[in-house]
Amino acid sequence: MASVQPTGPNLDLELLSPTVRAILHHLCSGPVEGRSYGLVVEWCETRGDCTYGVLCPDTGRQFVVDDSELTELRQWTDAAGNALVCGVRWE
Repeated sequence: MASVQPTGPNLDLELLSPTVRAILHHLCSGPVEGRSYGLVVEWCETRGDCTYGVLCPDTGRQFVVDDSELTELRQWTDAAGNALVCGVRWE
């Protein structure tokens, strides 16, 4: 992910899980006009078990994430997503 060089303690990509790095690489690589915000999809069973997915609206690529990875994505997007024009949207 050579074109994305965030700085600061909360933006160090090496500290993120491999799944989150793969998602950010997919959504944030390349020129600004090629970057995207992934859509977070939630599937929940009646007993409260939920699974989360991130869908790239441009390519249709899908990623499954767990609760901790979703938290990482949200924190990264809050910290760097606006500046880099990429990340996830969950609302």
